[in-house]
Amino acid sequence: MKMKKIKFLDGCGIGFSCLLISLNTGIVLGNGTEQGVVSMYGFDFAYIGDPGNRDTMPFETPLVDSYIGGVEYEYRLATTEVTVGQYIEFVKMYYPYYVQKTGDQIGQIDFVGSFISASPGNIHVKPGCTADQPTDLGWEYAARYANWLHHGKVNEDWAFETGPYDTSTFVRDSDGYWLHQASRNPDSRFWIPSVDEWTKAGYWDPNKDEGEGGFWQYPNGTDTESRPGLPIEGGERNAGNTDDFPLGVGSFTQVKSPWGMYDMAGGQPEYTETVGINGFLHNRLACGSEYLDDSYGNNWITDILAFNMGTVVRNIFFGDVDYRRLGLRLGAQSGFHPADLDEDDRVDFFDISLFVDRFINGDERVDFRADGVLNADDVRVFLGLMGLE
Repeated sequence: MKMKKIKFLDGCGIGFSCLLISLNTGIVLGNGTEQGVVSMYGFDFAYIGDPGNRDTMPFETPLVDSYIGGVEYEYRLATTEVTVGQYIEFVKMYYPYYVQKTGDQIGQIDFVGSFISASPGNIHVKPGCTADQPTDLGWEYAARYANWLHHGKVNEDWAFETGPYDTSTFVRDSDGYWLHQASRNPDSRFWIPSVDEWTKAGYWDPNKDEGEGGFWQYPNGTDTESRPGLPIEGGERNAGNTDDFPLGVGSFTQVKSPWGMYDMAGGQPEYTETVGINGFLHNRLACGSEYLDDSYGNNWITDILAFNMGTVVRNIFFGDVDYRRLGLRLGAQSGFHPADLDEDDRVDFFDISLFVDRFINGDERVDFRADGVLNADDVRVFLGLMGLE
């Protein structure tokens, strides 16, 4: 099928020159895929298949009357939460825009989280914290983080404020109701997962019940609750009542979901984009327990299947005093790496060559900014997705 050509703007500048230099030198960029995992921006994104799996059933969730976990499509989910080290890069990039928009030079906790400090000329991880710990952040900044990755980490205002989430909707109407969009925009490359996506990745096992498929009670591929505590003490989730927590992501290497998810128990409670059961857009559900949770043997343990749909709904009050800060595990498109244009499971010279050819011919498939024109922004996004920006 012939692709529609779109408006082409000259003056692509340094970005296009860099792309041509990369093309001429034949640089190989990226690790491709391995056993269903795609590596992007330091995250391993596992493939979540078995589209059209069923929702939970009453016998699997006797404590609640909400049924979740069915997903009609393939997708990917990061095997670990966003870490402090991964998030501080975003904080440093967004800080000038944050100051411009808010007038505040001291990064508030909804922006920087609990483990990062930001002030003019001084953005750093706080003493006693480590870069591999799971970060916390505000929901609006989780949305901006997904936007930024979607646009290849381009350091421009539009790259933070558009994409999967339109931050112009992050406002209240005249009656005081928040107008945040209910879910991500179509064709998002990265996003905050839904409750169904998170639950399926954590609990659904297509091989359970002799291949019929079913949900486990806990996100460790069993019906047995994971113990809190340090690995050397027999702990099985990133949670406990000592100052050692949270440990670095992936510390419990033997504990994972059927799809290869780590730390779905413990670490940070994780955002979803799913609107709370009361329907208010400023309320979003969250999944998983937090690193200070050392409970065990309780029927209402946070990690049990569908607990997030019961009595606990995490209220995310955007911009208010009681703003909740949770963690983030990114969702992503199910197919190839977004810069793998020739779909050969590698990001390399041939993808650069194909991009150049499509760009010169005005092919809409390389309109990476999705604004209807081909210009330097699209080159920069492509370079960023390849890790060259």
